[in-house]
Amino acid sequence: MTEDILNLLVKSGKVTVAEDWDALYQDDLPVVVAPSTVELAEAIEKLDEVGGYGYIATWKKNLFSFNPKLLSKRCGLIDENGNLLKAARIPKK
Repeated sequence: MTEDILNLLVKSGKVTVAEDWDALYQDDLPVVVAPSTVELAEAIEKLDEVGGYGYIATWKKNLFSFNPKLLSKRCGLIDENGNLLKAARIPKK
């Protein structure tokens, strides 16, 4: 299931494949795939490695089960087509 959503993301042209992450979004922030709430905790832990900055990709049909307000303010949310559902904050350099 993770591979399916990842393939759709890459086909959208909005993400690129990365070695350390599932993908990188247009602004070079990491993307981790969480097709359902079962994988959500693991995805958030992965993003904690970079201070929580990045995106969680999920199926649009599963959005009713995600409460974006429970995600970190630094973390964004995208659907399987790479559409931005909640913007991620960009870390200060």
